[in-house]
Order: sequence, then C-alpha cells, then structure tokens
Amino acid sequence: MSLLAGIMAQRLNRMQFLRGDFNGKLPLRPPWSKSEEEFTDLCNRCDDCIQACPQNILSRGAAGLREVDISRAGCDYCQACADACQTQAIEISPSMNSSPWNISARFNDKCLSERGVVCRACGDVCEMRAIRFKLAVGGMELIEFNASACSGCGECVHLCPVAAIEMQQTEQVQECQ
Repeated sequence: MSLLAGIMAQRLNRMQFLRGDFNGKLPLRPPWSKSEEEFTDLCNRCDDCIQACPQNILSRGAAGLREVDISRAGCDYCQACADACQTQAIEISPSMNSSPWNISARFNDKCLSERGVVCRACGDVCEMRAIRFKLAVGGMELIEFNASACSGCGECVHLCPVAAIEMQQTEQVQECQ
C-alpha cells in the first residue's frame, strides 16, 4: 500500500494532515462534543468549558482545541462543560438517549491480573460493572470486560498502576443503562 493510500484509509482531520500527524488517532473531545469537523469549526477556544470542569480533565490540545485527559481523573458527566459552551461545540440534545460519547476501555498486555498478580483497581471503581473478575484455575482472577456496559468515563484509566487501560473510539454510541 502506498503512503498516500495509507493516509487516505486513516481517519485524519484537516489539522492532523497539515501537521503531518498521520497516526489517525483523533483526540478525545469533551463529552457531548459535535463531530470532529463540527467541533473544530465551532470551538472558539474560549476556555469556558475548561474552567467549568470540576474534574479538571479538560485542557488545550493541538491548535488550542479542547481535549480530555483522563489520566488525571474520570468524567462524572456533570454536564458543566456543555452548559458553559456558548458556541454549541459541546451540546446536549434534548432527545439524546445515548452515552455522551462513543468511547470504551481497552486493555493491553500490561494488565497485572492477566500476569497472575492480584489487582482489582479497575473493577472496584467501575460503577457500570463493565469490569469484573472471574476466578480461574490456580487461583488467578482474570478480567472479564463487557464493552457494551462501559460508559467511557475513564475512572479505570487513571487508577491502573501499570497503564494497562486506554480509551478507544467505538463504532457506535452506547445506550445509557
């Protein structure tokens, strides 16, 4: 596959292309954000959402656009960012019956439980019970992850002692439980 074909196959926004950022991974925008294209057009970089966020998980990313950093804390979906956004780049639709964003946890091979070390930090904090542990042969507890139950809050990410969890975009927005 040629370089151009590879670039075209990835999901890049205009800014990523112009910066030469060809990894295709879009930044995590605040909950209830419009599509990437609409968000970049509407966000006026006023900092109102950053100041409103009680969890302090919003910051300025590339080109000053707002991004979520859940390595510090998870999102509690308080809606303060959406309430503060004057341009409707972040907006809660009255008919919205789905999750505020389409992300879910993904576990990598660093997971301590998968290596035989007792660690249940992620499961203990998961209010949606998307992360559970199942007793396996030899007394090990293996992770059982239900992606459809994951709200994408990110509470598990910042508590993981070995950075074995990251959030990834999912194909469809999950329905709220």
